[in-house]
Amino acid sequence: MPIYWKTRNFARNPFDSRRGKIYDSALMSRHVPDFVNSTRATEGDFSITGQLAFTRMKRLLEVVSNPEGVAEVELNFSVDGQGIANVRGRIRADVVLMCQRCLEAMAVPIDVDFNLGIVATEDAAKRLPEQYDPLIVRGEQLLIAEVVEDEIILALPAIPRHEPEECPAREYIEKRQSGAGQTDEVSTSPFAVLAQLKAKRK
Repeated sequence: MPIYWKTRNFARNPFDSRRGKIYDSALMSRHVPDFVNSTRATEGDFSITGQLAFTRMKRLLEVVSNPEGVAEVELNFSVDGQGIANVRGRIRADVVLMCQRCLEAMAVPIDVDFNLGIVATEDAAKRLPEQYDPLIVRGEQLLIAEVVEDEIILALPAIPRHEPEECPAREYIEKRQSGAGQTDEVSTSPFAVLAQLKAKRK
């Protein structure tokens, strides 16, 4: 499933008073900027490394139990030998979710690598080589937090549950299994949308 970004209504030079700047804050700091100019960034080697607070990712906040968390982000913008603008990245984060078996908190470590081909249309997305997932950008501004947020959400388990031997509800589960054969699956979960998103992405 392609990822879409629409441009915001920025001024002609939205970054600062220096002409041609391609980011909205110092990229070598630990703070990940809000956006980059995707066209200019991919004309040469360009990297962003830093931390992105969960509080800057609103959809993620709806499913995690640790809103104070941060993600370690590495992004590398470039153009490959075929002239395809792309962003390769790695995201690491410790996410806390609610176990859908015992309804207690459970830690989920996230460590995901991705490779996105930056294109402007769906037709161009269909022509990307297999090693790229499409990132459709409507214009020049690419919102970093939304890229990171989508990759974290895609990496989350559709139905988060402790391992059976680690689950606080282990004794109840064993009794239930011995009495009824199988436990009932959780019928409704906010994580069901994650399964749908993953299915569409394939």
